[in-house]
Amino acid sequence: MHEQSTAERSFTNIFGLLDLLDPQAPEEFKKRYLAIQEAKQKISDTLREKKQDLKLDELKIKVLDKLNKLDDKLSDVFFKRPGKFEKFFYPFTLLNIFTIGFLMGHKPEIFHIYYTILFFLLIPIRAYTYYKTNNHYFLADLCYYVNGMCLLFIWAFPNNISLYLSTFALTFGTLSWAVITWKNSLVTHSVDKVTSCFIHIMPPLTIHVITHVLDDTDFQRERFPAVYLSKANITNNGGWPLKTNIFYTSLYYLLWQCSYHYFITIRQSTKIQSGERMTSFEYLTKHTFKNTPILSTLLDLPDPYPMLLYILFQYLYQLITMSLCGIWFADSHAASIFLLSIFLVASYNGATYYIDYYGDQGLRKEIKKLQLEIRNIQGSDIEEDEAVR
Repeated sequence: MHEQSTAERSFTNIFGLLDLLDPQAPEEFKKRYLAIQEAKQKISDTLREKKQDLKLDELKIKVLDKLNKLDDKLSDVFFKRPGKFEKFFYPFTLLNIFTIGFLMGHKPEIFHIYYTILFFLLIPIRAYTYYKTNNHYFLADLCYYVNGMCLLFIWAFPNNISLYLSTFALTFGTLSWAVITWKNSLVTHSVDKVTSCFIHIMPPLTIHVITHVLDDTDFQRERFPAVYLSKANITNNGGWPLKTNIFYTSLYYLLWQCSYHYFITIRQSTKIQSGERMTSFEYLTKHTFKNTPILSTLLDLPDPYPMLLYILFQYLYQLITMSLCGIWFADSHAASIFLLSIFLVASYNGATYYIDYYGDQGLRKEIKKLQLEIRNIQGSDIEEDEAVR
């Protein structure tokens, strides 16, 4: 068998050599050579891609590991041991209140910059904490949308008159009055409550500075031409253009409303109905105005009527609150008094929180202390009785 296989291989080699005498042999060998080279290249490319995929996977693992470590640290700061951060945040809030007043009086031309810095300091913290507590759908609410409009006007479209007037109406309208509606409280140690006050009070304050504090200055003409032109047009036309403002503001409002209900109310309806996610509608109906008789009657209506009525009331609320904007636009003193009133409401709510919460805690401590003293007295009386016996 071995000798036969050796002979067969010899004949095969001989016939292989005879193939070289074929006139087409060079072409055939060239094709085979190219096929082998192509196969080698494919193998090489595949190995290179595999190596790149492995490197990419390693990089993803490293990034995820760093993100997990960062998440652990942030979770420790904001949830597990928030006391340390709150001790730092308390003086930070007081310093900001002082800085806001100082800039309004001495450096109003950089107030919008300060607002922007605070926005990008506080909102990422709000986004993280809300995401971790499954409340991140609140970030799609109108107040954040109006803050976005304010930033767009400041940094992208300072010459857009319709955007400016709509931003003025929404900030002095819905945002300012929301402090009362949502019962915002200026609790100076709480990043959550301070951020809520910030997103409702700072935009109208910033627009107030741009409109009134910088009134008729070269800086206003050059940096915010829409403000200067709007004031000139309104002066020439004899008053606040209510109908025009309602039209443009309604367009911006409609853009937000449609986007919100498509991406949140409709596409995330399963999570909302199951209670996995919370929205403004759910919070207002189940917490803020839970015990209102009229609201209970409206909520008993079949779907989608409660939501449609909520949209209608929200839009009417917007129209009513912005109807006074002509006063705030024409008179800087009236605008100042209005904003001061909103700030005082937030401060009063904050004082109520401190007194009710910490006062209640102090009362509980005193009650526990008194109970302990009573137990000690009772214990000593029992010991004396036993000694007498």
